[in-house]
Amino acid sequence: MYGPRETRIDRYTGPYERWVFSQELGRSFAFPAIRDGELRYMTALMERGGTLSNCELSDLRIPPLWAGLPKPEVVPFAFRVDTAPDDVGLSRAMSRLGGPRVRMNFPVDPAAWTAEYDAGAASQGWTHDRPVPSVVIGVIDDGLPFAHRAFLNGQGQTRVSNVWLQAARAEPSAAVPFGRELTNGQIDALRTAHLPHERAIYRAAGAVDAGLPELGGALRHHGTHGGHMAGIAAGNDPFVGASPLPDGAWIVGVQLPNTVAWDTSGFGKEAYMLAALHYIFDRADRIAEGFGVGMLPLVVNFSYGWSANGHDGQTGIERAMEDLLTARRARQSQTAIVMPTGNNFAQDMHAAIPPERLGGPFRVGWQILPDDRTSSYLEIWWPEGFDAKGWRVEIAPPEGHGLDRPALLSVTADPALAGGDPRRFDEIEQGGQNIGQISADRHLGRRWRVMLALIPTVTVSGDPRRAPAGRWTVTLWPGSNVPQDPVEIWVQRDDDPVALHTFGRQSRLVDMAAEGATPSVVTGFGCYNGIGSAPSVTRVAGHCGTSGSPAAYSGAGRLGFTSDGVVTRGVVPTLSAVSDQGPARPGLPSIGVLSGSGARLQGTSAAAASVTRLMAASVASGGALFDAMTPIPQSETDARRTARQGSALAPAVCGRRFEG
Repeated sequence: MYGPRETRIDRYTGPYERWVFSQELGRSFAFPAIRDGELRYMTALMERGGTLSNCELSDLRIPPLWAGLPKPEVVPFAFRVDTAPDDVGLSRAMSRLGGPRVRMNFPVDPAAWTAEYDAGAASQGWTHDRPVPSVVIGVIDDGLPFAHRAFLNGQGQTRVSNVWLQAARAEPSAAVPFGRELTNGQIDALRTAHLPHERAIYRAAGAVDAGLPELGGALRHHGTHGGHMAGIAAGNDPFVGASPLPDGAWIVGVQLPNTVAWDTSGFGKEAYMLAALHYIFDRADRIAEGFGVGMLPLVVNFSYGWSANGHDGQTGIERAMEDLLTARRARQSQTAIVMPTGNNFAQDMHAAIPPERLGGPFRVGWQILPDDRTSSYLEIWWPEGFDAKGWRVEIAPPEGHGLDRPALLSVTADPALAGGDPRRFDEIEQGGQNIGQISADRHLGRRWRVMLALIPTVTVSGDPRRAPAGRWTVTLWPGSNVPQDPVEIWVQRDDDPVALHTFGRQSRLVDMAAEGATPSVVTGFGCYNGIGSAPSVTRVAGHCGTSGSPAAYSGAGRLGFTSDGVVTRGVVPTLSAVSDQGPARPGLPSIGVLSGSGARLQGTSAAAASVTRLMAASVASGGALFDAMTPIPQSETDARRTARQGSALAPAVCGRRFEG
């Protein structure tokens, strides 16, 4: 028996931090940077207007922040842990953080930590000896092939102004706090020195490094997600097959660590992502200053996300995106952040439990697959402002398995846990071993959430524990109050990102009501990008190019049912773009890693990149962001279609005859 959990792990301000960083909980099953590494250099978010000025932390670093938002509500930062490089030291470091809400994020590899960091320093090697920019295209992704021919202008110079490789080995001094920044002059020099051997460029640039797992050898692969997105959004190449962008379409890229795609919890990514957004906004301003022009149009392709969260625009990264967009649009209206709706519509990863079915205990199945080598996560969300007093949540294992004690948690706060959101934790134990966690927290003091975490169903990393595979039962025991709106459940994505070999297997929800007795609570409507609910973000769904029908996987907004019929609830896609050329040609074509190679990828990420390209082309020619889009006629609009495709359709971009 592990015994009572030491209080240090409860200092973490959220359920994911507690689970992922604690050795006796889920650390053995976290991604390699946490599981195998030292927690010496950390990233985090300060939220809700907290201050870092009085924090007693060593080498505290704030990444380059966009000057147009002088007092951001959410601030990414990094720091060094001087005490024990483990969960004890991390807990001590957290106790030194001032502010109403801090979220711990991924660690930074020591080799990626810049020795001398100056956020205001000039980017080394940057030059403006090329066509004047008419638009800046930002790309945030993994595996960015920045030396590819697709990103050259008509004079053979790169259109990539800056690229930040967040997990690369650091230079001795730099204008980024970790990783490595490359500029257009440096990229051109690397191409001159090493062509025709492009792989040599990436080795020389530090973009390929087997000694850094968070960077690794992604650019040794034939294709990458980031290469595919960058090619569609900003590349001129026959394999993209799109009308060429002008030489004035400059590019700023941020390559996220592999960890961002590896982890299945949705936890720990925001500091890197928000730092990436600020970096792109900042470098876009520096480009304009270098040419002595006004603020340039900016379109950022951000083809990432996860499945759970409250889907209410209230995560730290969503609030930060809204603040950035609002502030920049006040000065340059042609500014956009483009995101996909996700690919999980048909995966049974969302349930909406209507109030009329909450008059007594409500049960839903959670199917956990065998041979799953990563942790599985489920979140239950009550409506904003609802008092969940008296509510309880219980999870029971599959038939034939038992627990040491019932895993039953009251949806209330533990008064002993100060700082952060009101919260409560307990463990799920079987045979004297911890196999899971059940927690309740009131997110931002506004909405109650219960999070369930289970360890893998097969032993991994030398840890003998494993959770039973099969259908777990989650029971909601209502209190005295029942909300007027549905209680909702989301399962986190847990499949295996290509080439990362996580060996995760996707869990799913099961409606346990008698078949045909009532409409299923498990529905794809509401299963969309968990960080895509900021009001001003451009959300892109996917459809088939030949039929116009929504892609079977394309994420969709939520539905509500009233006496007047079906209505949408919350945000919906802004528009829909082609994500599959046809039934016999799934996905869209784009570039491979090396010039002269091509690849094909299916999903709403590719649809989002198409919209990014259309927007950039329009504003570069003096138009507006949505000029190329076709509104869906009102007569064709109903709630279900709106929830799946939004209010407009984007024309096909990829696969045309190249005109360059």
